[in-house]
Amino acid sequence: MTFNLTLQEHVPVIIGITVALCALVLIAYRKLKSYDPLEEPKGLVLLCIMFVQWVDGMVKDIVSEDYVDRMGPFVGMLASYILLSNYIGLLGFPNPTLNFSCTLAITLVVWIIFQATDIRYKGVGGYVKSYFEPVFLFVISNVFSALAPLISMSMRLFGNILSGSIIMTLLYKATGALSATIFPFLGGFDPIGPLIGSVLHLYFDLFSGFLQMYLFIMLTMVFTGTRVPEKATPSVQPTTEGE
Repeated sequence: MTFNLTLQEHVPVIIGITVALCALVLIAYRKLKSYDPLEEPKGLVLLCIMFVQWVDGMVKDIVSEDYVDRMGPFVGMLASYILLSNYIGLLGFPNPTLNFSCTLAITLVVWIIFQATDIRYKGVGGYVKSYFEPVFLFVISNVFSALAPLISMSMRLFGNILSGSIIMTLLYKATGALSATIFPFLGGFDPIGPLIGSVLHLYFDLFSGFLQMYLFIMLTMVFTGTRVPEKATPSVQPTTEGE
């Protein structure tokens, strides 16, 4: 029996994006560390401040003010990773979000946060009990309801990015055939595709790439926010040193 292990083309890109984001975080950290708060921010420092304020503002409004420090960095990194993954195709690399394994892994981390938030406020006993409410027979539907965000969010991100890629591929196939008919003397060169494709790339790659990132982080915060009762205290209080 032989096993053939094939490295998917998206794996090196996924690793590269991760390394690039880590390097960018380190560079931003050094810039912010040496930044004088009395000076007017500019360049990378200004972009970091604007980005953090944008993310923290959304977390505060959608989830809870208490979750800004806890969830803000995660949402910011999540947005950066998805956006860069959606845009990397413009440089000729395969989009990691065109691989369902990638979108499923991202959503799995988010889904675990949903369950951890439920346990934080309900306790382990209350969390398990919620699957059998209002009666025991509802356990199956409650399990499927808990798994629904994992499937829907991962498929939404993957499907929307994939559909845009398919549409652009079909477009270039069509314009290539049209160019070969109208301009047979060009030897297969397609002058029509770039003219039409450049406009559609603005939507399917730039606008849609940002939109799908925004929708994903919004759903992450909304689903987390619905699990955080107003003015609620966790059922299990964290301990501090000396207690």
